[in-house]
Amino acid sequence: MAKKQSINSVILSLFRLALPIIFGNVAYALLGISDIVMAGMAGTSDLAGVSIGGSFFFPGLMFPIGMITALHPIVSRLRGAEKYYDIPYSHLCALLVCFAFGIFIMLILLFLAHFVLNIESDARMFEVSKGYITAIAFCVPIGAIFASMRAYCEAMGKTKVTLYFGLLALCYNIPLNYVFIFGKFGMPALGGIGCGVATLISMLLSSLFIAIYIRCNKELYLASFFVNKTRIKFKDLTAYLKLSLPLGLSSSVECFCFTVIALLLSPLGPISVSANSIAMSITTLIFNLPLSLGIASSIMTGYAIGKNDLEQLKRVIKAAYRIAFISIAFGITILLSLRHELPALFTEDAAVIKLSSTLLIFAACNQICENLQTIQAYLLRGFKDTKIIFITTVLSFFLLAIPIGYINCYEYINTPFNGPKGFWVGIFSGLFFASILYRRRILYHWRQLKNNKAKIF
Repeated sequence: MAKKQSINSVILSLFRLALPIIFGNVAYALLGISDIVMAGMAGTSDLAGVSIGGSFFFPGLMFPIGMITALHPIVSRLRGAEKYYDIPYSHLCALLVCFAFGIFIMLILLFLAHFVLNIESDARMFEVSKGYITAIAFCVPIGAIFASMRAYCEAMGKTKVTLYFGLLALCYNIPLNYVFIFGKFGMPALGGIGCGVATLISMLLSSLFIAIYIRCNKELYLASFFVNKTRIKFKDLTAYLKLSLPLGLSSSVECFCFTVIALLLSPLGPISVSANSIAMSITTLIFNLPLSLGIASSIMTGYAIGKNDLEQLKRVIKAAYRIAFISIAFGITILLSLRHELPALFTEDAAVIKLSSTLLIFAACNQICENLQTIQAYLLRGFKDTKIIFITTVLSFFLLAIPIGYINCYEYINTPFNGPKGFWVGIFSGLFFASILYRRRILYHWRQLKNNKAKIF
């Protein structure tokens, strides 16, 4: 990266780095959406069961995946300082820690599925959600391995890997869904449970293929955990744990917030649960734009800090804010202009489509705060400031978003935002609060670096 780049050239560099991640993440989001769509083809109760099961699974999966995002600034800083010999050891430490937590989360999910989960309103919805969680729980440790290799490739500047394997996963996940949901080629017709089985097989294949890719790519192989010859030290595992644990917790807390919302909506019946799930699935797809730009921003932030180039760092931060507003405009445009057409891709139930299209109006309003806080959170990852992300996430979602949403949803106060709409109002409140706190924290780190009061390594 050149030292004297203009803001516009930095923006272009961010987009070039982020573009493969954007399309790759869209492909991964489509995996979840394909589960929802194909489960909906099996029936509304199957759709709702997969939605509730996913509400347990995704917070669990996001724990080790959130932890692995600490690898981006570590590797990018080492690249910026040209300390390539330290990268394999750092990569292996991250992989081991995140895999261990993946096993732990898998056991928790299995326990929840068999001893805690109980849905009395719809027997089929309960059966599907329990079976789906049981099958997909095994994806968590496998996903941790895959995510560690993917994050390593991204931090090394090889972001096209995300695109390649996202598209590849789509190629076999959708046919596998078809086979296991509807019972083709001699397989039993599992309905929504088949989505979990298909996802597990897809995750195994993806992990195997990306490992082979790294092994066959000389540049990636020579800095990967495959070539590490240093004995792992417990203090280095705990150091990575200290950095990454707040990220895993914050990712799970944020995702668990939506699990709680799904559970709080379940007494309202399958229509409310399904409509909310569809609106969430669509916004998740749109969310991949700021998410991918945030990942690219954290990589470039870490690289500039590793080179101790404060002028470049300043340009990266400014560029990140500008692209945040671009992503906001994009998200609002898509959600408002296609709010009737997009839900129709998920279901033919007119009541579900009508409610989903209404919720997308609220989702469009949320784009402002959601995109800002996402990119700012990834800038803070670049600064290796992870504790503030966890604290802010807890405050934003569990002290603001859920209480405000619940009060509105069940009409404890007289507002027009009853039902699922109330929770979207609560989410907006939490995201607004987070975006303000993150902005203040970024300014603090900039001053610390400028005054030589911050450690680079």
